[in-house]
This record gives sequence, structure tokens and C-alpha cells, in this order.
Amino acid sequence: MVIEKQPETPSENEEMGFALFRRGDFVLLTDDVRCKLIRFEEIFFLQAYRNYTLVYFSGGKFWVRTALKDCESRLDGSTFFRASRGCLVNVTQVRTPRLLENGRLLFVLGEGKEVVLSRRRTTVFRDKYELL
Repeated sequence: MVIEKQPETPSENEEMGFALFRRGDFVLLTDDVRCKLIRFEEIFFLQAYRNYTLVYFSGGKFWVRTALKDCESRLDGSTFFRASRGCLVNVTQVRTPRLLENGRLLFVLGEGKEVVLSRRRTTVFRDKYELL
């Protein structure tokens, strides 16, 4: 991932050599063969597959050769939430949250995509956003 627009104030991540993605930024996704330029806000969620990450966005999906934890360290924590061990969700893309029978949350995202939060992450999400 490459950032096109630089953030205005340096953060702790930037001091370590990382650029933090924020709203309004463009993200260049590349797999060393193809490239895709998308707006940061268009990303629905990111899913881990070993040392790769599958990025879902409006209009498709794209593989990047970066581990999910590295992607997470460069994303704005107020916009992206770790839904489970292998998934990060853009909370601005959540259309409908649903409470499942087992107490877990299910997010319905744009284009009908669904993500189920783990039990622990459901508790963290409820605490963070002060939900009952």
C-alpha cells in the first residue's frame, strides 16, 4: 500500500517510518504485477490469508503481499476495527449491525457483504462504542 496524500500532523507510526491512512487519502494496492488506486473510504474490510491480505472494496477485491497486522498498523484505528483474528472492518461501511442468537455481532456492509465478529471482539466493540 502506498499513500498519495500525506497526513498533516506526524504520528507515532510516521516517526517509525509508516504513513497512517486517513479519510480522503488514496491507497495504491499492488501485488507486484497489477496496481489499483482506490479511495481509503471505499474499503469494506480486509481479510488475512497467511502473509497476504485480501482487500474488499466497492467494485471488487484485491490481493496484497502484506500481512494483516502490518496493514492494521497503518490504518486509522477510529475507522477500522479488528472483527476477529483474521479480519479488519471499516466501521463507516457498516450498513446494518445485527445481534445474533449467540450474542455475537454481524455487520452487513455495502454490496451485501457480511462479517461476523468474534465473541471477544464483540465485547470490545460494545465497550468501545458504548452499546448495551
